[in-house]
Amino acid sequence: LIPQQSLHYQYEILDRSEQRRFVYICSECCCILKVSHRLRPVSEVIEALENRCPGCNSMLESSVVCRSTNIAETWSEVALSATSPRRASTREKALFEPASALRGFCFGFPPLDRITHRLDPAWLAVFTGRYANVAAELLCFRAQLRKEDGGLDSSVVFIDGGNRSDPYLLASYARQYGVHPKKALRRVATSRAFTMYQLANLVTRELPRAIDDYGSKIAIISDMFGTFNEPELNREEAGRVIDAVRRGIREIREEKEVLLLVTLGTKTPYDHMVTDSADLLLELGASRSRVTATLVKHPFQKSASSLFKLQELLRPVQP
Repeated sequence: LIPQQSLHYQYEILDRSEQRRFVYICSECCCILKVSHRLRPVSEVIEALENRCPGCNSMLESSVVCRSTNIAETWSEVALSATSPRRASTREKALFEPASALRGFCFGFPPLDRITHRLDPAWLAVFTGRYANVAAELLCFRAQLRKEDGGLDSSVVFIDGGNRSDPYLLASYARQYGVHPKKALRRVATSRAFTMYQLANLVTRELPRAIDDYGSKIAIISDMFGTFNEPELNREEAGRVIDAVRRGIREIREEKEVLLLVTLGTKTPYDHMVTDSADLLLELGASRSRVTATLVKHPFQKSASSLFKLQELLRPVQP
């Protein structure tokens, strides 16, 4: 049996406690959904409650709000879950998982899946070429899907090294899969690097913490060397910064079970410093009006190539 959850409401009279906490509230009925010492992503509350308020059953995606306030003593441990009597019948664990739940993470796009097959956790995958970032945006969205739908059921940490992230493309992918764009964008934590020093700081210091904070199973570093193309750049200094970035990537691979995806949109003299250690290396170049995908390196697949129209990659799901 699942015990009845204790509900508290914003309009209850507060005591004079000095405890100040972050309080997540349903704006429709003022139900207290979660109380936290630290500010957490709203998406965590929405996912924990399966996008339904236990008080009024409204959709939380458009109604959950967060406030920093002094709280009553009785609220100190509030953390509701979706396992309420209202939904007990839908939360029973199945004895057998469907075969689709066992599939590896992939593009969901046959021309690329035929040559890459699947992308495993703890891999370092590197995409190069003109359309590397387009493929990365597709995976950025697909990582959010449920495992039975070919995703990782995960938020995404996205470091934008060349100011090339495209929220409109991500929103387009979401619409094709029937997901509200705001929901998809909310599950991507993006940081931009405008100098190579900022990039090094993000990779070595901020990225490990962000992976833990968001519980991400995939992290993307887009156009990693985009800030290393300045003509006056001292190559010796650039080499030292890249060494720091490589150490950061190595530590993440050793300590976190996360798929790390790096894109190299423009060629630089430093590309080999990351491609040499890649588990998977995929080139996505242009050939007239088509995209040429070439699998250069893979742990257990032979080199292969695929040719398709860009529009097909932009619209992988047909109506």
